[in-house]
Amino acid sequence: MTAELSKGDRENLLEFFKVVAVRDGHTAAECTLRSSKRQNCPNPNAFIEELEEAFTFWGTPEGDVVHPAECMEQVLEKVRHHKVNIDGNICTVIVTTLVLEGWQRKLDPSYNMMGTLRALLFKADWAKSLSYTIEGIMAP
Repeated sequence: MTAELSKGDRENLLEFFKVVAVRDGHTAAECTLRSSKRQNCPNPNAFIEELEEAFTFWGTPEGDVVHPAECMEQVLEKVRHHKVNIDGNICTVIVTTLVLEGWQRKLDPSYNMMGTLRALLFKADWAKSLSYTIEGIMAP
């Protein structure tokens, strides 16, 4: 699976992964709405509110037991329900990430991917390195 992302799309996707890691549903919804130049979501405010509600639940002790992949599946279901457009290249990166996470979960179910994601995404040097790596991988 390959995709080519513009600089703006890479920055938006990196921000999306960061806000998912800290469970900021409002910003995650805004990033998702920015993931297409042709956004046809009929009610962006309802989509934002629904994601905020879901992320708030996932931040509770009860919601914390929901696996991150299941959270992402629920986000994608909300995207479908609200008719939010996501450009194909961005969707390819998200789906590929979910596939890799599924393999990781089968190899070591006890590994805390969200903990690692939180630790790495907020290290400025690592985030810059990730952006550079994504740029190199996604280059034409």
